[in-house]
This record gives sequence, C-alpha cells and structure tokens, in this order.
Amino acid sequence: MNRQTNRHRFLLLLTAPLLASSVALTPAVAAQARPAEPPAAAPAAPSCQLVPGGSGNPAGAAVYKLHLGGFPANQSVRVEGPKTSFQAKANGKGELDRQGLPHGTYKVSYQGKRVTCATPPAQKPGGKQDVKVSKVEVVILTPAGTAIDCSKPTTAEFDGKITATGPGKVRFYWTFASSSDPVSPGSVDFPAGTKTERLLHVVEVSPQANAPTISTFVTLHLPDQKMSARSGQVTFTCK
Repeated sequence: MNRQTNRHRFLLLLTAPLLASSVALTPAVAAQARPAEPPAAAPAAPSCQLVPGGSGNPAGAAVYKLHLGGFPANQSVRVEGPKTSFQAKANGKGELDRQGLPHGTYKVSYQGKRVTCATPPAQKPGGKQDVKVSKVEVVILTPAGTAIDCSKPTTAEFDGKITATGPGKVRFYWTFASSSDPVSPGSVDFPAGTKTERLLHVVEVSPQANAPTISTFVTLHLPDQKMSARSGQVTFTCK
C-alpha cells in the first residue's frame, strides 16, 4: 500500500508543472484574440480664416470675424493684420473668435510658427452692389376722373416698377406731391438675371372743400442709383 501511495504522489509532482504552464498561457492566448485598438486621431492642423459679417463697427462699414481653430488648448497667439496687432489666447478647444475686424491679410504667430489666414474677397459697401437698374417708372392705378366727396379725405394708388439685373439690393423711398420729405422707405432684393419688381404705394389725399377737382402726384426715388420717376397727375372730380 505504501508503495502505491508513493507512486501516486510522484505522478502528481510530475504533472503539476504542466498544469501550471497551461494556466499561465491562457491570458496570453486571450490577449492575442482581442482586436487591436484603433490609433488615436491626429490633432487638427492650426488654421484661421476671415469670415464676412462680423459685428462691432457702428459706422456701418463692412467688417469681418477672425476664426482660429486647431491650435493647442489655451495657446497664446499674436495676431497681426491691417493696422492692428493684438495678443490673445485660444480656448480649451484651441479655438478663438475676434469680431469687428477690417478686411485684409492676417497672420497668427505661436511657438515660433506663423499661420496665414484665409481671406475672402472684400465685401462691397451697401448700395454699391453689382445690381444694375435699367428702368424705373410709376403708373397711376386710381381711375382718372373718379368722383369723390372732396370735403373728406381720400386715397390715391400708384404702382412703382423697378427693372434691374441682379444679384443685389435696391433701396427706394417715395415723396408726395411737391414735398421732398422721404416716405415709405424700403428695399428690393433682386436675384440673378433681369426682373421687374412692383411696389404698390397708397397715399392719403387731404380734403379740399368747395374745390372742383383735386390733383396730386408721387415720385419714386432710388438713392444709390441716383434715379427717380414721377407719376402723372391723378385727378379727382368733386361731387
């Protein structure tokens, strides 16, 4: 019995290292089975651009916004542009916006490096766009000789017509009779191509007791094009 017991113990001692090595290999095999993690994304390259439409110029001149992106987080930068130079710091995302800048070439310096900002074409001042007005006229809509009670106020209707080739915006205003005071100002946005826009204009005519007729007229003005068109006389018959 002792001989068999001793042999059994000897066999256990021989197999123990083999079992231990198989257990030790198991994590390595599992590691090889796991998919490799994707590499981290490369940081964005620093860049900047000038964007039309920045706010901050009370005089109404065309202004721009400078946008920086892809810089190191909280990076101090120096910006140099037309008649301006300032020190600033990017935010935690490496971005920076500065409003109210004039058009021109801007450069950003940091860590001994320099980035030239993308610059769009300069905006044209308001009223001096590529739109071209070829015709402006005013047509009377109130029927001629309309009979009214001239002791009471009445109205007269006119149709303004502007023909232009766009794109662009055309500003306008009206004057009533011999007055030079602008009334009912507005603007029309013309798309690309040639188009005629109609502008209905209704004016109040003051009463004139004991008058046989009442006459008036209006004028449509385009200040940016230095053009105007006067209507004919609209005449009411007093009854």
